[in-house]
Amino acid sequence: MRIALIVVLSLVLLLAVALIIGSRLPKTHVAASRIRLRARPEEIWRILTDFEHYPDWRLGLKRVEVCQGEDGKPMWIEVCSRHCKIPFKVVESRPPHWLVTQIADPKLPLVGRWTYELEEENGTTVVTITETDRIFHPLFRFFTRYVISYHGAIDVFLTELAIKLGQKAEIEHLEARYQEK
Repeated sequence: MRIALIVVLSLVLLLAVALIIGSRLPKTHVAASRIRLRARPEEIWRILTDFEHYPDWRLGLKRVEVCQGEDGKPMWIEVCSRHCKIPFKVVESRPPHWLVTQIADPKLPLVGRWTYELEEENGTTVVTITETDRIFHPLFRFFTRYVISYHGAIDVFLTELAIKLGQKAEIEHLEARYQEK
């Protein structure tokens, strides 16, 4: 009984510390990573904008539901599990070099935007993804900063993209910074 009490109190203390630290972190961060791939921008663009087939190469997705936004731009819902559905929409698109997407549900614990830049360079394409996220819940801010890393989601995406193209992922982190408290 005493050991159980110590374990429970320790967990509560750890949670409280994580909440306090998370509440002191800025809500908004910007992170960017890039990768060089042996493929033309047009080929990478087709993969990036073929939302329906994301589950074929993105391991964490069970399925994707594609739809149109009210503004006529593409929207899709990424289904990770029964209880995890995240809607995204295209905000800006300049094929095959510039794509901006964002989370389309303002009620989620974070709102985020990814900017994809594709630059052709010496027969390869440099793909840069810049993430700008605003995380509302302090516990989620703590885990994103200290457990997952601000580059975490970008790096997983770029690694899976490289594997889809039959290549090794060599990712470079460009920045990770806070925008404000």
